[in-house]
Amino acid sequence: MTITIREALQLPDMVQTRLIAGAGGLDNPIRWVTIVEVLEDASRLQEGEFLITTGFGLMENVERLSSFIPMLARQKLSGVAIHTGFYMREIPESFLELADRHQLPLIEIPTEINFSTITKAILQPIVNRQFETLAYSQAIHNRMIEAALSKGGLPAIAGELAELTGGAVTLLDALGFEVTQHGCKAEPYTEEGKEHVHSVPIRASREHFGTLSLSKPRESWKELDDVALQHAATLCALEYVKERAVSATEWRLKGDFVEELLNGKPMSPQDLESRCRMLGYPLSGKHLVVAVKVETVEHNRLAELHQSVITLMRRLCDRHQRSYLLRERPHCLLFILPDDRTSLQLLEQFAARWGGLHSATTLQVAISNPRDLLTDVSSAAEEAMFALQAYPLLATAPDLLRYRDMQGYQFLFPYHRDEHSMTALWKPILEPLIRYDSKYNQQLLETLEVYLAQNGNGLQTSQALYIHRHTLKYRLTQIEEKTGYRLEDAHQRWQLQLALMARRLQQQLSSSQE
Repeated sequence: MTITIREALQLPDMVQTRLIAGAGGLDNPIRWVTIVEVLEDASRLQEGEFLITTGFGLMENVERLSSFIPMLARQKLSGVAIHTGFYMREIPESFLELADRHQLPLIEIPTEINFSTITKAILQPIVNRQFETLAYSQAIHNRMIEAALSKGGLPAIAGELAELTGGAVTLLDALGFEVTQHGCKAEPYTEEGKEHVHSVPIRASREHFGTLSLSKPRESWKELDDVALQHAATLCALEYVKERAVSATEWRLKGDFVEELLNGKPMSPQDLESRCRMLGYPLSGKHLVVAVKVETVEHNRLAELHQSVITLMRRLCDRHQRSYLLRERPHCLLFILPDDRTSLQLLEQFAARWGGLHSATTLQVAISNPRDLLTDVSSAAEEAMFALQAYPLLATAPDLLRYRDMQGYQFLFPYHRDEHSMTALWKPILEPLIRYDSKYNQQLLETLEVYLAQNGNGLQTSQALYIHRHTLKYRLTQIEEKTGYRLEDAHQRWQLQLALMARRLQQQLSSSQE
């Protein structure tokens, strides 16, 4: 550790020295003392060094005389002391002006004081403080290790840091969630404020896990507090690495269990209850399957983004005290959650929070109908995956798309895996319109889509298509003739609507598989 110029001037052996300029740098820390009689190469001096010199050769060289103080200021020395009476009888007025300008403390040492007296006076408290720091650092290390090994995890480490320093400690993870907080919170300080907040990143293997912050009154802040903060941040990084390993094991166990459920593997009630209890998932009540897909052009980042999805979901579930099951698919993630209001609120927060964290990527979230039994989630997963495939037709991120709210597309679910069955729903009805449009460069199919979307309102349809009402009437007549369906008949309109939906869905399914 160090002492400042201000503290050094108050030492008993320094009372005969005199600060003659550069008072703005009195709080500069002295990291070491260097005695140089002939200063030929200032670049060898290190930041924080306190230079003692006789000024030999300066008075005879105008260039060196004028560059002396600026040169030391550039090297960020803590201060400079000149021993007068040998080569420099008095310190030049220009030195005083430059020292004040650069806020470099300039001290005059009278002839009767030896260099060794000054050196010993300053170095002794520096060395003593370094020994104190080592001892304190070891004590901190021992207490932090004990806290980490107490199985208290991150809260125990943060609590020990708060007790050691007497400050307020806040731990935020990489997603900005407050993991734990100890002591009275303080707002980040301003220049006029009294609270000092120091934050350090928590890193391991180039991975950022979060930020650890310590705040306390500025006047009571000590350099040793930084030592404690760094120790705590290191242990937090180790704790996160351990948590990642535990999570990976839990993830595999949950994934294996979900895979067996999705494959319809028979399980006895005892086995099902035992595994749910082990994974902390409630067996009673209804269950939802949630399919989550991250849309990104950077496919090489998909694994990283999936990990971010999992981390965000885990943090939100921890906050809501909500258990879940998880299985990763090549292009999406499947979550199983209890069916209640809390889960839906959690998913809304999840989608909104993702948008704030990863604005460059699109998140699609699709939700199945609930199931009374956990063993029935296989069909629920198919519903969620189907809704996810149709998501671009029905929703805009970060909206949640529920299977029951698919605007009728859910009635096409039985056909979506069989391309021929899907084609059979629309081609006999719409093919005549497609052929006519292609041959005569017309827009009968588009007109039918807009007309049905406007609920059969002719005026709104013509305005949407920018055509005259007589042109619209002609096109509608052509549509009825080509398809054999009457637009005034509600049942036949529904068949036309269903055919259009089947065609759109088939096109969407084909594009999602490319």
